[in-house]
Amino acid sequence: MEQLKIKSHKYPHRPHIEVEGMLLKETEEYFLVICDETTILRHFIKNIDIPLQYKTLHFLPKYHGYTVSIALDKAYQPIKIFCNISSPCERDRDGNITYLDLDLDYVKTDNDEWVLRNNDMFLENSAKFNYPFQLANFALVSLQELKNNIEACKFPFNVQNFSDYIK
Repeated sequence: MEQLKIKSHKYPHRPHIEVEGMLLKETEEYFLVICDETTILRHFIKNIDIPLQYKTLHFLPKYHGYTVSIALDKAYQPIKIFCNISSPCERDRDGNITYLDLDLDYVKTDNDEWVLRNNDMFLENSAKFNYPFQLANFALVSLQELKNNIEACKFPFNVQNFSDYIK
């Protein structure tokens, strides 16, 4: 397994989040990265380090406009799911996985309901940083695509236990 960093930025080029993990799998369509529960997530905008509470699996698509972070219990079952609306993920020249975080988050609550978060931040940042129309539109289309993929139970939303992906 290859050790690498997942790095997100906010438009236009502001560092946002950085976390280190191990690449479990790379396909033509996505990266799958695991982070140990002792991993520290660096949040550059808030200038804080956040220790992860759970082993976390990151599904990072190369062609979709979202990322998926899944907190796993000891039996590798999902207990929390957090999705970022983003640019498609790619490798940088150092081999790390990067993407542009487009503010909108789609989160599965403890009550198994999906909730949109940070819509106000998306609207504020769109105006403040003058998001190009195509970028703002891409974010909204990507949110709908994410909702459709959740509803259709597409990977990784169709997995109840990730032990086969981790071992």
